[in-house]
Amino acid sequence: MRRRDSASYGKLPSRSRCTRCRKRAVVHLPSHNANFCDSCFVFFFKNAVKRALKLFPVKRDTPIMVAVSGGKDSLAAWLVLEELGFKTLGVHIDLGIPEFSQASRRAVESFAKSRALGYRVYSIVDLLGYSLPEIYKRTNRMVCAVCGTVKRQLLNRIAFQEGFRVVATGHNLDDEASRLLGNIVRHREQYLEKSYPYLPSIGKKIPARIKPLFRVEADEIRIYCQIKGIDYFSGTCPFSRGATSHIFFEALSFLEAEMPGTKRDFLFHFVRNHTPPETDINYKTCSKCGYPSYSDLCSLCSLKERLGNQGD
Repeated sequence: MRRRDSASYGKLPSRSRCTRCRKRAVVHLPSHNANFCDSCFVFFFKNAVKRALKLFPVKRDTPIMVAVSGGKDSLAAWLVLEELGFKTLGVHIDLGIPEFSQASRRAVESFAKSRALGYRVYSIVDLLGYSLPEIYKRTNRMVCAVCGTVKRQLLNRIAFQEGFRVVATGHNLDDEASRLLGNIVRHREQYLEKSYPYLPSIGKKIPARIKPLFRVEADEIRIYCQIKGIDYFSGTCPFSRGATSHIFFEALSFLEAEMPGTKRDFLFHFVRNHTPPETDINYKTCSKCGYPSYSDLCSLCSLKERLGNQGD
């Protein structure tokens, strides 16, 4: 299910010693110019998450709903939050994509059961009446945009129903740096504020969003999963081909290969020089479902109308 990656994603010099404890190193992190043994790498990983959490006004006794896809990022986020003492509930949304969704769901269920973690699985077909491929065909909208809207709106509603005020996602440093670069290059000033790794709640029905892995690179997450024995689903969504986010990811990867630490410096400079966005009070209430919205109909109810689904 998961790829059997080498423990060291950077070239590890022979007879290297752990930077922290001086035991034999198995991991080299180019952007930190550091080597680690297994246990010290896990310490490093957890410490990075702890540093991220300090930016969020989330107390240790706050229950957190974790959006889990079955991939390495969300499962790693779920496990590390549990190990740091948070009470969590994993929530997976089955998008109804043939083969891909089944494999994603199996990874979530297997992970949760093997570690006795609480989880819920919701089907987009049960909630909206259509699978993601069917929604795409009926609306003819960019499928990634539709998927993002549907997952965000459904997670908001599920969190409210389950009594959670905070939702965690598995977005990592590479994701956030790529997104930030895309927004800057395209002059999307209205989205820059949302590039901060914490978004406050809106009213009583929209939970706060946190990204506990925003300080951790994708390669570091792969190593963490390998050390922790996390069997994740490594498949690629069949609808992601052609997504422009890959272009910005590749651009940053090229710079990172030439100048290790570029991604971190780029993203962290933005975070250091910005504060969390304030709670938005300039919102309306959707005339149909009652959830906060910037128009008479929220994006989910608007989508339902386009689909011909008049139910709630």
